[in-house]
Amino acid sequence: MVPTAQSPKPAKASNALQIWELVRYLFRYGRVMHGPVLPLAIAASISRAGLIFSINEVATRQQQGWQPFALLALSVVSTLGFSHFGRIYKRRLTETIQRDLRVNLTRLLLEADVDFLQQRDHGQVYSVVVRETGTVAESAVRVIGTLESLLLLAVCAPYLFWLSWVTGLATVVAVSIGAVGFFLTDKPARFYVRRAVKATGDFCDRVNDVLGGWMELRLNRRRRDDLEEDARRLADGALRNSVAAERLFSLGETLTQTSMIGLLCAVVVVLPLIHGGGTATMFQVLTLVLFTSGPIETVFGDLPRLSRAAASKRVIDELEQALVAGRSPAGAAHAPNPGFRSIELRGVTAVLGEENAAQSDDSFHLGPIDLTFRPGETVFICGGNGSGKTTLLSLITGLRAPDSGEILLDGEPLRAEDRSRFRSLFSAVFAQFHLFRKYYGLTPEEKRALDGHIGEFALAGRVRMLEEEFSTLSLSTGQKRRLALAVALAESRPIIVLDEFAADQDPARRAWFYDVLVPRMAAAGHLVLVVTHDEHRFHQCDRLIRMETGRVVSDTRVDPGRLRLAE
Repeated sequence: MVPTAQSPKPAKASNALQIWELVRYLFRYGRVMHGPVLPLAIAASISRAGLIFSINEVATRQQQGWQPFALLALSVVSTLGFSHFGRIYKRRLTETIQRDLRVNLTRLLLEADVDFLQQRDHGQVYSVVVRETGTVAESAVRVIGTLESLLLLAVCAPYLFWLSWVTGLATVVAVSIGAVGFFLTDKPARFYVRRAVKATGDFCDRVNDVLGGWMELRLNRRRRDDLEEDARRLADGALRNSVAAERLFSLGETLTQTSMIGLLCAVVVVLPLIHGGGTATMFQVLTLVLFTSGPIETVFGDLPRLSRAAASKRVIDELEQALVAGRSPAGAAHAPNPGFRSIELRGVTAVLGEENAAQSDDSFHLGPIDLTFRPGETVFICGGNGSGKTTLLSLITGLRAPDSGEILLDGEPLRAEDRSRFRSLFSAVFAQFHLFRKYYGLTPEEKRALDGHIGEFALAGRVRMLEEEFSTLSLSTGQKRRLALAVALAESRPIIVLDEFAADQDPARRAWFYDVLVPRMAAAGHLVLVVTHDEHRFHQCDRLIRMETGRVVSDTRVDPGRLRLAE
């Protein structure tokens, strides 16, 4: 599991500090210190240094026995072997880090409260979970490669100064030029990286619009064209900013390459003049410079990629901090509640809107609400659009904590740590429900009950239960809602919440819902909470709650006979 509490506060971190925090994260939490990756990198660096030394030995001392050749063969084999296994374990490390990041973010999303899920742009979240985690995971390979190159340089630098102090100084100058190039281009490049990340997240939001609103888009060509233009604009923005960042990063790398090419030219042209044309020394130095120029370019080539990854890690940290701050308190693991005697809302209020919504004239205020529910009741909730029915349901079900007042379960105030267990009392089909393809959370007995409800709800000809999932979800809206109800009933929770369930059903199904299903659920001891506008069915409930502008204007016991006369 990837820790979150230790994540840095990215808003206060400099660019260099963010790269350092990324490296520290990878070594401390990213499994770099676990497994054979780091030992393989060290061994590869040492064997490559041995390869350089053995080549020079073979080239300059061919008449002194077989030992230099044996050292060369051993260095070649070990270098190739360590590099081969290093690449394999680097890939495993990358995939493991990405897995850990995604699992951790998924866990935090599952623990997030309703306010976060309603207010956060889902496309931005999707982009972070899918794209930015991959960028951070890939940086582990860059870090190992950079470390491997630095180790090789640390071994070869003294050897280079021993062969030629002039070339050693020239190499230091070349490396300094590369460092200057990186630090000059890094900050502006990171600015464009952040803009590209933002544009990519916004583009994911547009993709959600395309998938979620495909019917509306097919009916309105101008809306479709506007959405297409907006998606193109965002994609162009992501492209433009990514290219701008790459242009700056590439400029830094070009400065490094220029300095290394200049170093090679200096070795070939200047060194013979200094050493009086000695070919042996020049050959040794040139071999060493050729072998070390690659690692030097690797270091300065990887730094921009680490800078990109640090920007991605900053975005991940920001999302993690928001998720931790908006996390619903989690209680201990538990089995579903066996039942309840009463649920009471006492002086409960809620305010909907932006931050500081309580002081805003544009916010929606619900309450204070005083209601009590008991098992076996059938309660209808009605009211116009915007009257607060959905918000009331979120409070009753524990999906949202009240801003003031309290909820009592069996006479005891509901604590934050009890909210998860409290929610296990409910099964629901909300107005904006989601139908899962797989049978998440269902026991074998509940799966058998689900199969029976599918047949009872006349869905057997459209969908079948496979081993792990439904055969299809290509159903009409009414069929999907009936399938969602079948799942809710299979869970057999004490409370059933149905938000405008009958609205998508044909007259026969609607009549069966009110005349058969609802009375049967109540007779089985369930508390049945139904949001409905079917006024001609109001006589079929035990209680009728009417809402207007966030207030309960009436909560009456229904006299079926009197209501029928009124009709």
